[in-house]
Amino acid sequence: MSFDSKYYHIAEAQLSERKARNDRLLAKNQSEIAVNYPEIAEIQARLSRTTSKIIQLIVSRSSDFEEKFGEIEKENLELQRMLEQSLVKIGKSPDYLDVKYTCKKCKDSGYYDGRRCECFFEAVKAAAMEDLNKSSPLSLSDFNDFSLAYYDDSQPVAFGCTAREIMGENLDFCRKYAEDFHLPCNGILMRGATGLGKTHLSLSIANEVIKKGYSVIYGSAPDLFGKAEQEHFGNKERVTLEMLYDADLLIMDDIGAEFESKFYVSLFYTIINNRMNSGKPTIVSTNLSLNDLLSRYGDRTVSRLKTMDDLPFAGTDVRLIRAREKRN
Repeated sequence: MSFDSKYYHIAEAQLSERKARNDRLLAKNQSEIAVNYPEIAEIQARLSRTTSKIIQLIVSRSSDFEEKFGEIEKENLELQRMLEQSLVKIGKSPDYLDVKYTCKKCKDSGYYDGRRCECFFEAVKAAAMEDLNKSSPLSLSDFNDFSLAYYDDSQPVAFGCTAREIMGENLDFCRKYAEDFHLPCNGILMRGATGLGKTHLSLSIANEVIKKGYSVIYGSAPDLFGKAEQEHFGNKERVTLEMLYDADLLIMDDIGAEFESKFYVSLFYTIINNRMNSGKPTIVSTNLSLNDLLSRYGDRTVSRLKTMDDLPFAGTDVRLIRAREKRN
């Protein structure tokens, strides 16, 4: 996959900062030990000198190389043991004075075995996903802000349950889903009229999942489909579609609001099917009923949607209720 060069520059800057941050941490640790524990600093200095001894031994081509090398190696191991024990004794980890690497494979250089390291491409993809999400309200919703008080509790609306009871179950399900999020896991189909909290709960899940270190893409169906369409018919690299495949969690809001076309129908199925096959969940929210979804997207797409956890939303448009409250 070929990304815009700006994402490569962002990734390179991130790796440089990562290395600089780890270098600063090491320098801080070494300074602390040198000032407060000079005896430990001396052990470290003696350990460093064993490396110089080995180099000198190699250059000298001494006839008793193996014997002397064995002595230096023994000294090195003993000094390592002494250093680790001394650090533990003062409450530090045994590797407190070791160089730290965020990526141990490439040692934060971005290259491994003469090629770009996987961590570099992960940084590139993360930068591209962040750019795709920059106009989405990913940080605006939280489970604690979801109020059940806006849902009527006076009479049953479905399955003998009131709207508040149904939405309470949905809230509990989404909260647990976010807490237990892992890969692979099942997706969620959120169905219901406008303004019942589908976007709020899906974004609340997204916030918790991001905190766990997973990648998330959120977008409305018209926006995501439009970007993928432009790349497809513009003979461009299909970066958007690949990112929709790759994200650990994809949230497709407002399915059914996009312009009706055979391309979008095929695209929707391709995204859902590809992600299910790779064990990556999708949260799909829609104002359409199952019959409407079937009529619009066909059997094979709806059969995939039916394997998701189905959350029907009930109640009255919360946004209208809030608007009336503000007027009053």
